[in-house]
Amino acid sequence: MKKVHIIKLVFATLAVTLALSSCSIYNESLVSTTNPPIKQKLPCMQVTFKKSNNSFLGASADIDFEIVEKTITEELKHNIISYGAPSNSNGRIEAVCERLDEANNQTWLMLSACTLFTANFLGFPIDVTKWDIKMQFNIYDNNNEIIKKYKYRATDKSLLGFYYGRGNGVVLVDVTKKVLADFRKDIERDADMITQKINESAVPKYPNNNYYQQPAIAQQQIQPVQQQVVNQPAQTVTEKSIQSDVDVNIPKTGRKASDTFVLIIANEHYAFVDNVDFAVHDGEIFKEYCINTLGVPERQVWFYKDASAGIISGGVDKMVQAMSLFDNSKAIVYYCGHGIPDEHTGDAYIVPTDGKGTNTATCYSLNKLYTTLAASNATSITYFMDACFSGANKEGSMLVAARGVAREAKKETLKGNTVVFSAASGAETAMTYKEKGHGLFTYYLLKKLQETKGDVSYGDLDKYIKDNVKRESFLTNEKVQTPTTNVSENAVDSWREMNLK
Repeated sequence: MKKVHIIKLVFATLAVTLALSSCSIYNESLVSTTNPPIKQKLPCMQVTFKKSNNSFLGASADIDFEIVEKTITEELKHNIISYGAPSNSNGRIEAVCERLDEANNQTWLMLSACTLFTANFLGFPIDVTKWDIKMQFNIYDNNNEIIKKYKYRATDKSLLGFYYGRGNGVVLVDVTKKVLADFRKDIERDADMITQKINESAVPKYPNNNYYQQPAIAQQQIQPVQQQVVNQPAQTVTEKSIQSDVDVNIPKTGRKASDTFVLIIANEHYAFVDNVDFAVHDGEIFKEYCINTLGVPERQVWFYKDASAGIISGGVDKMVQAMSLFDNSKAIVYYCGHGIPDEHTGDAYIVPTDGKGTNTATCYSLNKLYTTLAASNATSITYFMDACFSGANKEGSMLVAARGVAREAKKETLKGNTVVFSAASGAETAMTYKEKGHGLFTYYLLKKLQETKGDVSYGDLDKYIKDNVKRESFLTNEKVQTPTTNVSENAVDSWREMNLK
């Protein structure tokens, strides 16, 4: 009888353990929110995410961050902000993950591995997982100034049980929802104050910044907002919603460019100077061609939109680090936005979104960009610069009204194995192709990649872009725009045979 009781006890224990672990298999539906909307929702806002450099531990850091991002997005979208079209956004919520640490109890794993427990044969090891998360939420107004900061930290661990695949993702969702619960309470308390401050900044204090224009009126319930969006009549297509022929049928080649790294900086919305039409769209589509057509792994394509000087500097440093860690690595850099010359020296500068056309100290030196990457271990560096450095914007007017005339930037000395494709020559302006919803230079770059499926030599690419941009600029804009290609001394004899493959 004692043996029977022991057997029953073993099976009862097994049943209870399996029951406790039955919900411990992660699936996408777990990130869905079951909370009701808060009483006073925030205005329709942009939502951005980022993580600090030292916040993630473990091999699956990117996957873990995606789970956190999805969980937070669901709560913000459905219950905290009046979710609507991005073009009607007012202000921004920035979610910063400062720490995300997973700890496993190795004792249970070892016991599980060393026993003949039946479940082990089914691939279910015993495990106890603990997560530690630290989040900061920053609320920005229309002038990109912080209204309020919120910081939270939470921990959670699983029950003893059997886990399969990303079972620990269940615990990660739970600990993220703990943070969100505290954030909801604080937002409910501060919603009126935040809405008021965003309304006060609905007309930006920087006259040239027309990015945010809508008054920020918070909504009480999400259902009427959704209904309003669904039942609106079709609106006139704006320039920024144009879909070009290069935006569709992007070739998927199956190519694997595992040694190539790409840095994309697309600056469209500026604080102190005019915006750049289509810049973000240019960067987004170029990214798709890098991944699908050129075969660059997505995690090796770093895309920064509306980048400040600090973000640009950080992106360049990240590229240099990649070049030092991987043998035979190639670098591709794409920039779309404003550029200006120093009025005294003629040195060219990239204008960050927080930069001023009257002060090159707030900008990023083009010479610094070229020399920094040339000093890395890259086997080759290719630049695509859809910008002019004459001080004119893409509509032909001046970034700095006091100057009044465009001037030719000094030609930079290139080192290493470097090729630079530029949108315009001398004091010319890099124009837009409004009909296609792209910069003129970028459109023909993408068009050639589409036609050739990325299998094109630099010599052929250079000729194609030059011929087509010069003709179309004359016909469409009634101005001359002559793309140029500059190469380093090391690449003078070989650049025409180089390619992006």
